[in-house]
Amino acid sequence: MGRRGWFSALVVVVLAVALGYAGLKAFRASSAEECYACRRLIHAHSRTVALANGRARLFCCPACALSEHEQEGKPVTVTQLTSFLTGASLSPDSAYMVKGSDINMCATTHEIMTADKRPADVHYDRCAPSLLAFAQRSEAGEFAREHGGEVLPFKEVATAFAK
Repeated sequence: MGRRGWFSALVVVVLAVALGYAGLKAFRASSAEECYACRRLIHAHSRTVALANGRARLFCCPACALSEHEQEGKPVTVTQLTSFLTGASLSPDSAYMVKGSDINMCATTHEIMTADKRPADVHYDRCAPSLLAFAQRSEAGEFAREHGGEVLPFKEVATAFAK
């Protein structure tokens, strides 16, 4: 094979690598976002942003973000919450939480089975009890009346997890 053949082969290889890289980048961009900690899908109405290990990370819910401190023993600071009702961004300083309602966006429908094919008890789930954010105390109170749970300011919930 002459110089022209080698050059043609090199051009084909470079193009194939460039197209493969572009395809991979497009695939990753179109993939659903995953939680930094538990790898569950990010839910539009419980999406949480927190500083963990010095970087902004996405979490599936506030409970998962706050549990990261317990799991890793490193400080975690929630910087943005999402309103469960509207999907709008909320500042943690002014948000109200409903803790322990019957709605948990992270709960899976598949039961964990033991070796003898019986349902296993779940002893710990970092996303439980559920924590849902609301912009107004009145919204949180109305939701809690319908779905159970306790209404608390976010600061109080975060302090309890930090211990």
